[in-house]
Amino acid sequence: MKKILLYILWVNLIFCLDYSLEDVNPNSATFGDNVGPSYFQNQGYPISINAFNWENWGGWRALVAQLCEMSNNGEWNTDKAVLIGIGTGSGGAGALEGMLNPNNGVEVLSPWVQDPSEEVWDAFLGPNAPRRQIVLLDQNLEKRFQQQYGGAMNASEKAELLDAIQELIDELAMLGDMNGDEILNVLDVVIIVNMALGNVEIDLIGDLNNDGGINILDVVILTNIILSDRN
Repeated sequence: MKKILLYILWVNLIFCLDYSLEDVNPNSATFGDNVGPSYFQNQGYPISINAFNWENWGGWRALVAQLCEMSNNGEWNTDKAVLIGIGTGSGGAGALEGMLNPNNGVEVLSPWVQDPSEEVWDAFLGPNAPRRQIVLLDQNLEKRFQQQYGGAMNASEKAELLDAIQELIDELAMLGDMNGDEILNVLDVVIIVNMALGNVEIDLIGDLNNDGGINILDVVILTNIILSDRN
C-alpha cells in the first residue's frame, strides 16, 4: 500500500505541471489545438516557457511582447524551448487582441491559451500566489525556474532568464552526438571508439548505457541506434 501511495504521489508531482488548453492565437501554428507542456514535449520541444498574465492589465503586454520578440529573434533555441502564454480570459476579445498584436508591432507567434478557471495557474504558482510570472519546465515537466516580473524585463532580468533557458538547453545535448552536429552517424562512432581506446579525452555524452564510462557497449548501442534510424 505504501508503494502504491508513493507512486500516486510521484505521478501527481510529475503531471501537476502539465495542462491541455485551446490555443486561441490565430497567429500561432497550433491555433485551435489543445496544447500544453507535454504536447510540445512530444513534438520535440522539451522545454516550455510558461508566461502567466492578466489579459486586461496593460503593463504586462510589454513583457509578453518582449518574450515573443526574444523568441522570434532566436535569442534562445526555439527548436527546444517553446513559449506558451497563459491568460485568464477576463479581459474579453479586445484584451486578447491587445495581447496578440501589441502596440510595439511585435507579432505574437507563440501559442496562447486561456485559463478562466485559474486551475492551471494554481497548479503552477499555488493558490493566491502573485501572478505575472514566468515558469520554465524541463523535459521531465519539472519546474526549474520561476520569476515574477512587473512589466518589461530590465537587462539583468533578461540575462537571468536567458541563462536559465540556456542552462536547460545545454542539458539536452543529444547522447552520442560527439561532434555536436545534432546527427548520429559513423563520425560519432569513430570518436567514441577513440575514447574507449584512450586516444581521446572522455566525454560522458557518449555514455549511452549510463554506466559512468566509455567502452565497447556504448559503441554497440550507438551503432544500433544509427542502424535502426536508417531502417
